[in-house]
Amino acid sequence: MKRARVMVAILMAAAFGAASPVRAADTPAPTHAAMFDSVAARVVDQLLPPGAIPAGRSLELAIPLAGDTLGLLEQRLLTRLKRDGIAVRVAPLKPAPPAMAAFDSVTGEPLQAAAPEPGAGSGASLRLEARVEAKTVTYLRRLGRFPFGTKGYERLVAVQIQSRLLDAATGEVVWARTGADRATDLVRPRDVVAVAASGTGLFRPELPPRTGLRFLEPAIVAGVVIGLVVLFYSNRT
Repeated sequence: MKRARVMVAILMAAAFGAASPVRAADTPAPTHAAMFDSVAARVVDQLLPPGAIPAGRSLELAIPLAGDTLGLLEQRLLTRLKRDGIAVRVAPLKPAPPAMAAFDSVTGEPLQAAAPEPGAGSGASLRLEARVEAKTVTYLRRLGRFPFGTKGYERLVAVQIQSRLLDAATGEVVWARTGADRATDLVRPRDVVAVAASGTGLFRPELPPRTGLRFLEPAIVAGVVIGLVVLFYSNRT
């Protein structure tokens, strides 16, 4: 009798484990926008490590940021810079006008610009530019529920951002960096519509299709139950 109970417990645990490899959380899944915001915060930490902005230099952030359709990266950058005590102002991102050569009014010869003195411009402003190279949200796979059905969908959110710090006066590149991060979680079927309600409908990934085994699920469950019953009564006799 004891052996039969142990075997039944083992079979039940195996069945539950095979059908539900990931446990669903009781709380609703965060929206796509919330997931992007969380990942963007970690990417900003990569782009702006301690000491990334030289001391004593004012900073301007060029906006709008390319690819930042939700404005999440811009807000995260501003929050991080202000938290670090860096004076920052927002500057529209506009193409620089073409340089016009200066000519002597008497001779008509082009004038040579004077070379900057050593140390000149050391207190000039810096310009931070950034763009979102990629942001994706994908449902990787469907997770089954015991004895049959869908427990949820494994979601992947990934962000890649490029940035560079320029001397606003000379255009010299101080540094250039690329940051990327990703996060995965479980979205239950009842939350699929809610998590896509953010981001003005920009992110609505397709759900992974169920495999052909879905027709066998009832038969598999019935087979497991019958096997447990047979095993139980065979050990009693």
